[in-house]
Amino acid sequence: MTQEYFEKWNDVAKRMQEPFQAMAELNVKTLQSMHFLKPDELSNVKKPEELIEKQIHIAIENGHKALDYLQKSFQIIEKTMLSLVQEVKNKSDIKK
Repeated sequence: MTQEYFEKWNDVAKRMQEPFQAMAELNVKTLQSMHFLKPDELSNVKKPEELIEKQIHIAIENGHKALDYLQKSFQIIEKTMLSLVQEVKNKSDIKK
């Protein structure tokens, strides 16, 4: 019985780690994909308008990436919550 008990807890721990692992991977992937002005790009700027244009372009790109991040993070949360609700529902049906 103790072996079965520990196996159940092991399964629970693995399932609990999955969303945290997915979020951590998403965080790293998103942060690595963010753009910024590099020093060599700054040295090539001839007019202030070019600098502002580049900054606006980067802000828009990063804004889209932030929206993609939010969408993917909500998908991870939704998947986790749905599986949790389904599991609780199944266990309550078994007890009846």
